Amino acid sequence: MLAIIDMIDRGLIEENRFQVSPELVGLFKGNWNRLVSTGHTPNFALPFYHLQNEKSQIWNLVKVQGFEKALTVSNSIKSFSALREYVRYGQLADEFFLYLQEKINRDFAKAKILERYFPDNSVGVSYASNYLEDINDQILNDDPVNYRKRIQEIWNKSNEDIEVESFVREGAFKRQIPILYNNTCAVTGLRVDMAINASMIDACHIVDWSVSHDDTVSNGISLCPNLHRAFDRGLLSINDDYRVILSDDFKESESPFNISQFRNQKLILPSEKRYYPAHANLEWHRAKWGFN
Repeated sequence: MLAIIDMIDRGLIEENRFQVSPELVGLFKGNWNRLVSTGHTPNFALPFYHLQNEKSQIWNLVKVQGFEKALTVSNSIKSFSALREYVRYGQLADEFFLYLQEKINRDFAKAKILERYFPDNSVGVSYASNYLEDINDQILNDDPVNYRKRIQEIWNKSNEDIEVESFVREGAFKRQIPILYNNTCAVTGLRVDMAINASMIDACHIVDWSVSHDDTVSNGISLCPNLHRAFDRGLLSINDDYRVILSDDFKESESPFNISQFRNQKLILPSEKRYYPAHANLEWHRAKWGFN
């Protein structure tokens, strides 16, 4: 509930619909790390699911069609993957959601939660959860070797830990890479400003995450969706001069939207050179797909 209130505080929620998002999970883990000193496991799925059973009835789950009756108290969700598969989103009671639109009410609600469940906390109502900020900083500033060490340490704990951590880090990567490229496709220059919280630009791993476990910015590039797919399938790559190269096997029909028009196109890169794609990563991609 603290994480949900934090989401409203940060302007990340525009309607009474709380999906399992990297931001919500990250805030949950940040609050947990600051407040919980017992040996309990920070399993996000359990409170998200079981809060609906509280007597206050302030939380309701909207489940994926066909699974409404299957997910009973006796057959409840226990894993993060099951939560994402079977639950669409959670909702607060309308009256409570309306109540939380005022900051003074949010502060009061947080104070009461802390007083009831964490009486020994010394952080206070206005504490800031820094878990997401820490991950963003690692993606921006870690070298790949140190970043992989962090991932390996998490991997050594449990499958649940790496599943949740990967979900949050993937969300941070998808958010940070387009920001560095000014929400612009590095090849086409496409940039679409939207009033809603949405993007027409993808964050693309250069070396597959399954191989590299590397979410640092030097392993990322900002591409529009069609070029992202072409890059992932080896239809195009990038040389060490940051120019587009196309596969010899690449064929397409005549169209004003041809990808071939971008052959030898110079990439639009971040303003700071330290955020450029690493040559070693580009070399790996070219070698994987047989580019000379």
